[in-house]
Amino acid sequence: MGLSRNRTRALLIVAAIAAGTAAAAIAAGTAAAATPAEATWTTAPMCGDWQVETVAQGLEQLENLETDDNGGFYLSGESKIYHVDAEGQVRTVLDGIAAPGGLQLDGSRLSFLTRQDGKLWQLDTTTDQLSAPADFAGNGLLRLPDGDLLTTWVGTEGGPSKGVSRYQHDSRTVVPNWAAVPRSEGLALSPDHRAVYTDDLFTGQIIRVPVDTPDAWAVVATVPSPVPGLDDLTVSRDGMLYVAAHLEGAIYRVDPETGQSCVVASGLSGGWTGPSSVRIGRDGDGWALYVTGFDGTLRRLVPPAGVELAPVR
Repeated sequence: MGLSRNRTRALLIVAAIAAGTAAAAIAAGTAAAATPAEATWTTAPMCGDWQVETVAQGLEQLENLETDDNGGFYLSGESKIYHVDAEGQVRTVLDGIAAPGGLQLDGSRLSFLTRQDGKLWQLDTTTDQLSAPADFAGNGLLRLPDGDLLTTWVGTEGGPSKGVSRYQHDSRTVVPNWAAVPRSEGLALSPDHRAVYTDDLFTGQIIRVPVDTPDAWAVVATVPSPVPGLDDLTVSRDGMLYVAAHLEGAIYRVDPETGQSCVVASGLSGGWTGPSSVRIGRDGDGWALYVTGFDGTLRRLVPPAGVELAPVR
């Protein structure tokens, strides 16, 4: 698809910029000064012995995932939306979709974006009926506690970066560039619901955006890799960030308070086929990380003993 080719070129540009000089990684931040973590590339330690398991494979290039609160997931592919149940059984929910992106579930209503035509859709998961779409162009998707939705537009989808935009559900209107962060990709809500975290595809920076004052965004960490290609992130209840590094083929854990990070898993099919999204979901009586990849695989990352892992509610 043309959309995929655009993003491939952008990721190659990421690699070229990062390999040329680490100074490029700190050029984009206008709301925060560089820190040592941003200016120096080091090797992050491993976060302990996480077990990597395959849940489903052989699917389309997977862009995003959302838990169904019953041990299963909704997944967005190149032209399909899948459902994978707790037993790993895959069902195609929708087909012929114009490049579905971010997913968010609220009760039985699944919101999703179509990147090719810039629309926001609502799917009733009990009847598989679609509502009329609204104009809301973006890639990542996050539902705020008040019902509004946020999206990102990194610029690889066509046209310049639009930062984070907000869809006001009551009026069905869009606030473009609600937070003018550079090259924003993933979105995750903080445990106290007072901030949103996003990541910069080009620089590996993690950015915190206060919900009440979105202009006061600030860089809180930088993943210690010259070519991570950050694509998505999620937050655990204890405030740790889990970040999908698409190009590197790795998942990082990042402490936004200290900026320190470690590698949860590496070698998850790097380059263009690398991890695209990460979420916390049920694994029996406990929790695990679930990761989609452009290699068409859904993986489960089981934490070692002693790791506190639970989703933000």
